[in-house]
Amino acid sequence: MLPGLHATLASLVRHLGRRERVSLSLFVHDIKEGELASIRGTIRDAGGVGALTVHEAGLSDFKDLKALQGDRMPYLRLHLPRLMPEADTILYLDSDLIANTDACALFEHKLDDFPLGAVNGPTVAWSLDRDFLKTVGLTDDDRTFNSGVLLVNAKLWRKTGLVERAMEMARANSSILTSHDQSVLNGLFSRDFHGLAGQFNIEVTPEAGPLAVADGIYHFVGSPKPWDPCGRLFHGNWRIWNDVIRQTQFNWSDFLSHHSVAYGVRTWTLRRSYLRTLLRRMGSTLDT
Repeated sequence: MLPGLHATLASLVRHLGRRERVSLSLFVHDIKEGELASIRGTIRDAGGVGALTVHEAGLSDFKDLKALQGDRMPYLRLHLPRLMPEADTILYLDSDLIANTDACALFEHKLDDFPLGAVNGPTVAWSLDRDFLKTVGLTDDDRTFNSGVLLVNAKLWRKTGLVERAMEMARANSSILTSHDQSVLNGLFSRDFHGLAGQFNIEVTPEAGPLAVADGIYHFVGSPKPWDPCGRLFHGNWRIWNDVIRQTQFNWSDFLSHHSVAYGVRTWTLRRSYLRTLLRRMGSTLDT
């Protein structure tokens, strides 16, 4: 959602080193012109980049795939090498991140024959996608990764038809992709990805206690997010996001005037997440 996107962009751009050499591509869907203008303003206020290109994301290729809380935008990751045909390497970042480091440092990693780079996550045995991943031949001991921060070897993807392979796997298994596009990426590359330093995708769950922010990329995984209704009460690291969003051109009044219904629907959709977060935090308190 827009509150997450503004904070991600502001923190990302603010920490860039040689920003004049950075080409930023932003993929959006169904966004108002005024909202796009405020996004551009947030990027400009944070220091700007060498080039900014905004793309209206076409989602028709994903219409038959399982949606994530009604959204099919995440599958766009699978098409990036095709959507950016001039790029040899692409750094993909989700819109629920706070970058407290120069993300362009990731380009120093040489992927060589690896299709992508990602931060190591739990083994398959501990993955939400365990059942699916085992059906495609992985074992409990194989690695998994979160797809919120990816260094993509776009040249290799185009050369070896990996976009097509990814879409074939997604369509063949749509009903059982618990983590959607992330399920597909792990199914294809669990045994064939370049490990990035853990600081580049620090996962922050709603129930996690307050963190001291250091050098790294903080990723708000799970729900509710800090910007969801009552995020201040339900998310243990709301302040990390709030400290950034206050320095952007995001405006709550404008946002709610256009998206109040969708915002309300999201609250209802996440009702189990609110309850689960509350119970986990209560359990932690009782344990203490």
